[in-house]
Amino acid sequence: MLRSFEAVSCPQNRQNLIAADQTLAALSSSGDYAKPWHWHDCVMFMLPSQGAIELKHEGRSKGVWLSQECFAVVPSRRGHQTRAALASHRHIALYVTEDALRKVDARMGSLQEFYRRADRPILIQRSAALRALQDLAIRKDLGAYGGSALRLDIASALLVQCISDVMTGMATPDAARHDHGAALVADLKSYIVNHADRNLPLDEMGQRFGISRRHLTRLFREKSGVSIGAYQQGARLKQAKTLLTGTDLSIGEIALRVGFESGGALARTMRRTTGRSPSEIRTPKAR
Repeated sequence: MLRSFEAVSCPQNRQNLIAADQTLAALSSSGDYAKPWHWHDCVMFMLPSQGAIELKHEGRSKGVWLSQECFAVVPSRRGHQTRAALASHRHIALYVTEDALRKVDARMGSLQEFYRRADRPILIQRSAALRALQDLAIRKDLGAYGGSALRLDIASALLVQCISDVMTGMATPDAARHDHGAALVADLKSYIVNHADRNLPLDEMGQRFGISRRHLTRLFREKSGVSIGAYQQGARLKQAKTLLTGTDLSIGEIALRVGFESGGALARTMRRTTGRSPSEIRTPKAR
């Protein structure tokens, strides 16, 4: 089934549209997501922002899993299907016509290397610059004045950075492509960070992610190198440091917001892991 550029640039749910013109369309999707086999009359860039997405395409019997470390490029007229691993996912899909690529070629320089590398579906490691632009594209606080023009400029910058990453970045080889386990752990990490203030029983997490408690703990340590508890503690401490240096909230209030039972519990953990107390982190010298 063909999903034309005209169709994707005018989605039924207008809330998903970041920006679009006659040659480029950027959409953000989240929640339950699955698209059966289809193709486009334009190039598609698929960029996960949270969680993981499985991509299957012509010429490959098994799907590949995209997490936040990489993005995919699918050429026009190439059949593919996509689905999110979990409903907690979020991603940006960037659709680009040949006219848009010709404009980039005219303004930025030859795209010969891009066409050579992206003549088939390819996975590319994502640069920090691309991730920053991606985060900016999905922000909701850009303001009303000039907002649509600003979002289109951001989408255009996102396209140029995607092309740059394809031309100069490292392709993810078949032997090292993210399997379902790595994608699942990426989702687990996102879930833990987003719920760092809560106690997360392993049985509850296993039920949510559809695997046993034993497999959950083994897989997480295998893929991340730390236990779930240690990762959650690190996420809590990172959030606490951000609040200590960026707000005037009391230490006790910060402790409760990030999941510690008291300011004293936060202070003990910080001293043990960083050698500094919350008050020392908050001082101007520490900043």
